[in-house]
This record gives sequence, C-alpha cells and structure tokens, in this order.
Amino acid sequence: MGRIYLGKLPRHTRERDIERFFHGFGRIKEIALKQGYAFVELYDNRDSDDAVYELNGKILNGERVTVENAKRREGYRGYGYTATRPARPPLRRGAAPARTQYRLNVFNLSTRCHWMVRMA
Repeated sequence: MGRIYLGKLPRHTRERDIERFFHGFGRIKEIALKQGYAFVELYDNRDSDDAVYELNGKILNGERVTVENAKRREGYRGYGYTATRPARPPLRRGAAPARTQYRLNVFNLSTRCHWMVRMA
C-alpha cells in the first residue's frame, strides 16, 4: 500500500474532490482529510508512485497542490506519516522579518497610493 501526502489544499476541499482528483490511479483505501492537507492511501505502491509523478503541481479546486509520497515517522501518534521533504519552521506572528541581501525598489508610485498599504 502506498500513502500519499497532499499539501496546499483549498479550504473547501472535500473527500469527493480528492476521489475525483485520483480517478484512474488505482483504488483508494483511505482518505484522511485535514485542514489544508490530506493523506491518501492507495492499495498498490506503483499506483501511488504514478499518482505522485502525474498529479504533483496540478490544479485541485482552483489551487495548485503538492502531491508527495509520505514516509513513516517513528514514535508519532495519529496517522504517523509526513511529507518526504522537511517542512519549513513555522513563522512567528509579530516577529521582525530577517534581513537579506535582496532589496525591492519601487518606481513611479502614484501620490494617491501610500507605500505602506498592505495587500491581503
């Protein structure tokens, strides 16, 4: 059995959407849907490898999703799987941004626009 990690899922994604997304890649044994990510278990490892190869970076419900093979973590409670590449450390709310060697120059900014306008 092959277990697959789906990341960057849109908030409104349902199990039915995931079933349609994996249609044609073998039988699905289990779907563990969380907020923003999911684990999908297929009956055959070859099917899961094919699905990862074909579906990584594809659009699901209007968003580009990450599809990776999941690997087992030792001593973990719950499903016990994680993505194969390490996750970035979480961003602390209110923390100052790190200084880098890069700079952003903005030219021809209208006088009607304030430079501190935050895009959301």
